[in-house]
Amino acid sequence: MNSKLPRLTSLVIIIAAVALAAAYHRTGAADATAQPTRNQASDAANQAASSTKTEQRQDANPGDELLSQAAAQLERRASVSARLRHQVFLRGKQLYGLGSYWQQGMGDELRVRLELQIAGQEAALLQVSNSRHLWVERRLPTGRTVSRLDLRQLRADAMLGASHLDAIQPGNASWASAPPELIAHSGGLPSLLAALGEGFSFLPPQAMRLAAPADANSQATSLPVWAIVGHWRQEKLAALLSNHAEASDGAEADPSSIPSRLPEEVLILVGQADLFPYRVEYRKLETPIAAIRAGTSIPYQLSANPIVVLELSDVSFDVPIETGQFDYAPGDVEWTDQTASILQRLREQREQVATRPGAPRK
Repeated sequence: MNSKLPRLTSLVIIIAAVALAAAYHRTGAADATAQPTRNQASDAANQAASSTKTEQRQDANPGDELLSQAAAQLERRASVSARLRHQVFLRGKQLYGLGSYWQQGMGDELRVRLELQIAGQEAALLQVSNSRHLWVERRLPTGRTVSRLDLRQLRADAMLGASHLDAIQPGNASWASAPPELIAHSGGLPSLLAALGEGFSFLPPQAMRLAAPADANSQATSLPVWAIVGHWRQEKLAALLSNHAEASDGAEADPSSIPSRLPEEVLILVGQADLFPYRVEYRKLETPIAAIRAGTSIPYQLSANPIVVLELSDVSFDVPIETGQFDYAPGDVEWTDQTASILQRLREQREQVATRPGAPRK
């Protein structure tokens, strides 16, 4: 497989709303806690968003379906704005960042802006998409780097099946039927949820309450949420480990071989009323899937020792956002264009899918 560990480490960075850029951040303890209630039946996810009609994986289960419904609901929003809090627990240090998120439009008109400032560090992350280009700017003590991705070329390549960049006709494609692996490069929360769905298979939902403590201007609140826990899909885990150990074809990858700096599972909390992702938590294995499959009742809990936590608060829906919020100019920095490498990777993925046993013939 062509995917190696550095590439998948980058995917984990993208998964965390492009905020896991390793070595950024400094922190304190999380403000939010969640109290589990009794487990819900497997149809809870369906009841949470029964009006959502999205194309599901053939192997979809209630946890995967809830994530898909949350992604579909997010993409239907006219606009979203929120505050961000991001924590990374790395090599015994707690790194902490604060920022903001804006999203407007849908489909191939989706625009996003994500800002993250690392507390106590000369480090910041900026991600801006105007629906044509996705820009990512990183500021570290070692300097400033900027990269660009041409989203129109990605859309056109996916829709037209072009084999060369010269054959791409920008503007003739749409995100409407774009595959998740393509959306995972679009930026913002849609990118986050698409990448999570690609990388993890989720257990059935449980009902919890997400508690936010009081501050100087408000009282403590408690939000009813659905919690789902995801474990690596076998093919993704195999790719993750391919740079560390040789595995025989057909053999299941061993989760215990995952490097300590990378997560073994992920917890997502989405609002029961709005299906918005309020918390994403990457961590070591705390919810053994074998025990769940054996019928053992294991209430989902927030981790006492997470690897990465992304929290969103002060969320507003369908409020107009100034168009200029999604403008970006790199200035004097020498930026890099990642379009060709991403196109090549996506084509390789499509080829792998097309050549799998049982794949439909053209």
